Amino acid sequence: MRAAGRPIISVCFLLASVIPFAAFAAEPPGPSTRELERINWMEFREWIPGKINTVLLPLGTMEAHGVTANGADILAPVAIAKEIAPRVNAMIAPVIPYGFTGVLDAFPGGFTVPEDVYRAYLRSVLVGLAKNKFKNIIVINGHGGGQTAILTALAQEVGRETGTRILAVNCGPTAPT
Repeated sequence: MRAAGRPIISVCFLLASVIPFAAFAAEPPGPSTRELERINWMEFREWIPGKINTVLLPLGTMEAHGVTANGADILAPVAIAKEIAPRVNAMIAPVIPYGFTGVLDAFPGGFTVPEDVYRAYLRSVLVGLAKNKFKNIIVINGHGGGQTAILTALAQEVGRETGTRILAVNCGPTAPT
């Protein structure tokens, strides 16, 4: 069993060793917020890609987790993104809350998106982030199972197509669900 907080430390350490950045240099204050949906187009233009070229994309799914919230797979990657964004000089894309699961649909609050629809949607989001000039896209996945295979494949495909570095970090279980 992992100690609480250990996944955050592991993800931060992994990101620091994979993505080159100058976050430790004395830089002017950052944007008004790290959350993309809260800035306007003028602030976006001011910061991306000249001063910030990395975006964190949190995603998860809705499914039963016993006494824990059905959105636990969403809450964890959002918290991780908020914690590390200033440290790695990154923006945070809006969370993708619905994912590919299916096994726990029989429980109240469970939700799944068909694989082909999920794959197409996520591909469009990744391509859109690349077109908006982010050079590094870090997908923080709070769900395991088949969703991890989709993310890994899309990271490779879209990365090659767009010339963008895409890293899929899986914080959820990796066994098929």
